[in-house]
Amino acid sequence: MDLVNIVYRYVNRFINSDELIKLLTNLDLKKFSKREIANIAELIEEVKKIIETVPIEIDQVETRRLTSLNHILEAFEKIKTNENNEKEVREFAEKHYNDLEKTKYEVRDSGPRYEKLYDLLINNSVYIKYCKKMSDLELLEFIAQYISVPVSPNISQETFNNLVKIGIKKDKREALWRLAFNYEGKKMDFTHIEDYFIEKRDDYYLTEFISAVYEDLDINNLIEKVINTKDRDFIIKCGNRAKNIGIFNDKEIEKLKKRVKDII
Repeated sequence: MDLVNIVYRYVNRFINSDELIKLLTNLDLKKFSKREIANIAELIEEVKKIIETVPIEIDQVETRRLTSLNHILEAFEKIKTNENNEKEVREFAEKHYNDLEKTKYEVRDSGPRYEKLYDLLINNSVYIKYCKKMSDLELLEFIAQYISVPVSPNISQETFNNLVKIGIKKDKREALWRLAFNYEGKKMDFTHIEDYFIEKRDDYYLTEFISAVYEDLDINNLIEKVINTKDRDFIIKCGNRAKNIGIFNDKEIEKLKKRVKDII
């Protein structure tokens, strides 16, 4: 795992500080210069000092995670103890209950330690250098490795558009959908992704995209674009999928149905 990925995993709380040290210590240093290797060695020592001196305290992010986890555990508890459920259902619930209960007691960095390490890592010169060296395609694939993260790379609309452009050129529909999801609620313009899925008549990715960033879209305008394709099969598929996953209200579904009749 390279330095950029390690930092990304930490800032998004996929790993804690103990795992961070292990990964940094085991970095493959072949591609780094002597100066960069010295910088990484200093970084590791600074991380160790923070671990030794800065405590972990439960913050709002960790509180929300634990609250959500407790709700899920309660739901699985009811399923696995309900004798009216089939044996397979109860066994499924018990397995997931046990797996989730383990994560509940894992030590997670939060509060002052997380904040200190976050600042240290994202301001490291070697990390910044290798972030900037990524091509548009590499950056798109880097972001799209996760469906959605709380701390996505801080990029401009221009950079976002460049990532969309290369995603369209390479027909990376899954990556484009994930890219949008990673920037949900961050005031990005998703028009080019929306138009591409409509152009390709891809009802699956279009509806998944809408589901992911619904609040960021002009839904009425999007529906008009779908209708204006005059592609009856595409319109019906979009309407059916939207209804099945609950992303359009009854009024919007009726609008699509009416226009299908008009096209016929």
